[in-house]
Amino acid sequence: MKNFKHIVDPAFLRDSNYSYVNYDDNELSSVLCFAIAKHHNDLILHQQRIELYTTGTDKNNLLFTALVDLFTTLEEKGSEYKKRMLDKYNKLLSSEQAMILTKSLFSKISPNQSISGLKESIINNGLQGEILSKKHV
Repeated sequence: MKNFKHIVDPAFLRDSNYSYVNYDDNELSSVLCFAIAKHHNDLILHQQRIELYTTGTDKNNLLFTALVDLFTTLEEKGSEYKKRMLDKYNKLLSSEQAMILTKSLFSKISPNQSISGLKESIINNGLQGEILSKKHV
């Protein structure tokens, strides 16, 4: 493995010649998002994206979105892993975001589930809308 600066826990780095060091946060975010879109079941990619969003300012919405994508991918599986992730990052989330993730610890988040506040989600559409009344017609 090449020597390079680790931006995430070394347990989540692959043994390859590919280095993430040459990217700034925005570029790395894009690289990870494209990789997750192609390999959405790769938990290492999800973990790397989550770790990336734990630093910097105004990243709590991105962190929440990355966690929602992970929870959506895991479906009903991995409840202990989801709990550890929520415990680790709970203080970086708003109370509403933490509540949404807590509810999904032992259940499934559907990719079409309406969740407000998703930003740059890869897996979940976060569909939102409003019921139209007769005054809208």
